[in-house]
Amino acid sequence: MSHDTLVGIRLCSNLAMVSFALLAGGCQTAPSEDAPQAVGGSGEEATTMVAAPASTEPLERMSLPIEGTSVELELIPVRCEDGREVYVSDTEITWDLYDAFIFNLDTDAGASTAESDAVTRPSKPYVLVDRGYGHAGFAALSISPKAAEQLVEWLVVKTGRRFRIPTEAEMAHLLATSGADGTDARLVHGWFEENSDYTTRKVGSRPVDANGLHDLWGNVSEYAIAEDGSYVVMGGSFIDPVEDVGLSYRKAFTPDWNADDPQIPKSPWWLASNDWVGLRVVCDP
Repeated sequence: MSHDTLVGIRLCSNLAMVSFALLAGGCQTAPSEDAPQAVGGSGEEATTMVAAPASTEPLERMSLPIEGTSVELELIPVRCEDGREVYVSDTEITWDLYDAFIFNLDTDAGASTAESDAVTRPSKPYVLVDRGYGHAGFAALSISPKAAEQLVEWLVVKTGRRFRIPTEAEMAHLLATSGADGTDARLVHGWFEENSDYTTRKVGSRPVDANGLHDLWGNVSEYAIAEDGSYVVMGGSFIDPVEDVGLSYRKAFTPDWNADDPQIPKSPWWLASNDWVGLRVVCDP
């Protein structure tokens, strides 16, 4: 084997290792004097904080207006285990933004582009999508993985920024470092069966966690992408008993969540049998 071939193999191997590290790495906010630190509880251990390289300028909180909508995404910088930082939306995605996406409201406002118009958007819902729980300021729900992916693509072309759905490892790290250790703390930070009255609540109506995020626990369960590319939801929801929702809580996406859709074929965009799944987005700087 030639020297050039060996160099090429080593380079590819190194790149593959870096890619795997980015997928597997969890994230957490930079330490501050007044931020509560996560401590493992009930047999659950928080992930150890890893300092960013000294030469890296820390990211700052950012408000990002979405042109053609009334929405500004509040993005919180969160530090990953390998030292890199990402932005995380401070709340779950709301109907305010999702309506603009599915109903082309940015187009009506004259704020669309050829690129954003080219993004495939979900079909218009034929039922009350918010299930009567609440709309303005409430978490969008019953969204399929395909719809979540298209929303992210739309955000990318609307803003020019690198939005995506968090990985399972990132979401696990956010939960582990949230400071909500144990059921009592999770009831302070999230909406569960015990305190929700079986309805979603306005995002941001519970205190922020140690990472500066609202509703990571409870309200709606949030999508994350597993290492094999499949979808899971994490964090629990308003219908879950808080004692059932810990760091190991996962539910894999299943077509059964759309079993009640009477259409043939069934909609790839909406989950007729699931009223407790939504999403949060992350953004690479």
